[in-house]
Amino acid sequence: MNLEGSFTLIALMDGTTINGTLRVEGTPLVQRYNKGTVVFIPDFTALPENGRPTVVVILRDISDGGILVPNTIEYRYNDLLLTFDNNGLSTNSGMVGYFKKIDAYSTTIGGATYKVPALRVMKNLVPISGYDNDRITVSGTVEISGSSIGFNALSKEVVIQESTGNQYDVLISNNKGSQLLTAGESLTDTVRIFKDGVEVTDYTGFTFQWVKMLGAGDTNWGTSRTQVVSTNDVDNVLKLRCDVKKDGSLVASGYDEITDFSDPYYALLKLTGISGNVVKKGETATVTPVAVKRSTGEEVPSLITTWTFSLKDNAGAAFILTGKSAATFTGANAKITFEDMVRAKMGLSGSISGTA
Repeated sequence: MNLEGSFTLIALMDGTTINGTLRVEGTPLVQRYNKGTVVFIPDFTALPENGRPTVVVILRDISDGGILVPNTIEYRYNDLLLTFDNNGLSTNSGMVGYFKKIDAYSTTIGGATYKVPALRVMKNLVPISGYDNDRITVSGTVEISGSSIGFNALSKEVVIQESTGNQYDVLISNNKGSQLLTAGESLTDTVRIFKDGVEVTDYTGFTFQWVKMLGAGDTNWGTSRTQVVSTNDVDNVLKLRCDVKKDGSLVASGYDEITDFSDPYYALLKLTGISGNVVKKGETATVTPVAVKRSTGEEVPSLITTWTFSLKDNAGAAFILTGKSAATFTGANAKITFEDMVRAKMGLSGSISGTA
C-alpha cells in the first residue's frame, strides 16, 4: 500500500484526531495596489458582501470523515488575536470593521449544506499589511466523545502585491469539500480564473496542466479546466496543483489538497524541535511521518520505515535542504534549520510518500 501526506511549517495541524482545512469562497484572498495611490485591486469594499473573500473552516473526524463544529474558535491576523463586537465585526485598534466573524456560515460539502464558522474580509487589507504577504490563522477546540480536543495552525496566506496590470489568480473548488469518504467515490475539481480581481468568463486562449505533487516528485496529469479525482487516485492525501497558461505563457497556479477517508491508514506528521509552528533563529524543526490505523488511531511505525520527501520553497520552486543533494530524498525524517527557512524565503512546504 502507498501513503501520501503534506506539510507546511507555518501551517502544520496539531493532533491525531482532527483533519482541518481552510477554503476561500467568494473572491481570492489576494489584493494588489497601485504604488503611491489608494487604488486597490480588487476593491473589497466595492464588492457585494457575499462576494468578498470568506475563509471557511472545515473540520472532520479523521476516523470517519464526519463534519465537526468547534465549540471554541479564535482567529488571528498574523500574530494578533482578533476581537469582535456583538455584530461580529473586528474591534482591534487599526482594524475596526476589517473582518466579520460568521458563526454559522452556510456552505455545501458533498451535496449537503452545513453551518460552519467563517471569517469574511470586509475592508481593503493593503493599509494594514505593511505591503507584504500576511496570514490568517484559526485555532480552537471541538468536542469528541465528551472530550475537548484542540486544533491549531490552520492558516491561509493573504497575498499582497504591487499591481503591474493584467494579473491573474486561480481558485480551485470542488463539489465535496476536497474530501472523499467511501471507496470508489470521486469529486470534480474546477478552476476559476480572476484577472485583476474580476472573474474570467471567456476561457479562450487558456490552457491547463494539472500536477500531482507527490513525495516522489511532481507528476503531470489532466489538461482540461476540470479534473476528476477518485479514491483510486489518492493515497490518504493528494496535493494537487493546476498551472494555467494564457497564449502559452504561465499566468497563475491554483492548489487543492484532497483527503481520502476510506484509506485504512493515514500518515501522521510529527513536528519536534520547535514550539508552536514557526521555526525561529537557532532552531531546527524535525518532521517525522508515521503510519496510523484510521479505525483505532494506533500508530504503526513498522508499516513504513523509509519515506520519500519532496520540498518546495515559499515561491513553489524545488528546494534543497542543507546536507541534501536534491529536493527529493528518502529517510525517516526531514530536519529543517532556520537558515533553510531563510533560504526558502521564510516558508517551506513538502509532500511525503511511503510504500509498505
